[in-house]
Amino acid sequence: MPPLTLLHPIRLALASLNPDQQAARVVSDLDHWISDQPEWRHEHLIAWLFSSFAILALALASIGLYSVVSYSVEQRMNEFGIRMALGAQRIHVMKIVFASIAASIGGGVLADLILTLSLNAFLSRWVGSRLHEPVMLLTCVLLLGMVAAIACFMPARRASRVDPMTALRCE
Repeated sequence: MPPLTLLHPIRLALASLNPDQQAARVVSDLDHWISDQPEWRHEHLIAWLFSSFAILALALASIGLYSVVSYSVEQRMNEFGIRMALGAQRIHVMKIVFASIAASIGGGVLADLILTLSLNAFLSRWVGSRLHEPVMLLTCVLLLGMVAAIACFMPARRASRVDPMTALRCE
């Protein structure tokens, strides 16, 4: 039961034992007391800023990745049209686009993991605690992979829907 719900019965019991005893002081629970501390507010602000910048960085990275993949697919549109004219299925063209981008994304994620693990000692001194959280690293890798897959899906779908006759005419 929440401790503040017991406050009124305790005050009544104190008043019945000793009417001169003062029990009218404002009492708050631990969560409110901690949230009123300036250190907590400062850390809360820093955490909010870091998370906002992380979301912004993820959005910019996904837009940049979409742009690069879209440009790459547009440059190879004739190739995809010729493949479609020679009998390639749509799923095969999508696999080609994803395979060409997977090496770049995998290299970027691997470099990110290496930098994160190597800079862990420096960052742990700055933050004041250990930052080695395998679950968090795995979650970040999966999130980056999911965002990369979503950013690559639209250009890959566009490449798989190219008209072979249009691609051959442009060649």
